[in-house]
Amino acid sequence: MKKIEEFNLISFESTHMAIKSEKLLKEEELDIRIIPVPREITSSCGLSLRINPIDYKRSREILDGNKIEFSGCYLIKKIGLKKEVLDIAN
Repeated sequence: MKKIEEFNLISFESTHMAIKSEKLLKEEELDIRIIPVPREITSSCGLSLRINPIDYKRSREILDGNKIEFSGCYLIKKIGLKKEVLDIAN
């Protein structure tokens, strides 16, 4: 049986914004961690936040409320070795 995994991801234009966002969200005790931006999203270097789907809405509210700029929001679905990336920015 193939392992199924699903999580949200928010990418940033700068490392500074990613780290600042991580700090804000960890202060709220949300289930997040900082990871490299997957190649399926961009080939450039960068950091993103991996967010548990149950914490995604609250994470967006906190980032929006603190006027944190990000470059994209995604839903990542991994089934075995296959990865599907859905843009959910809106």
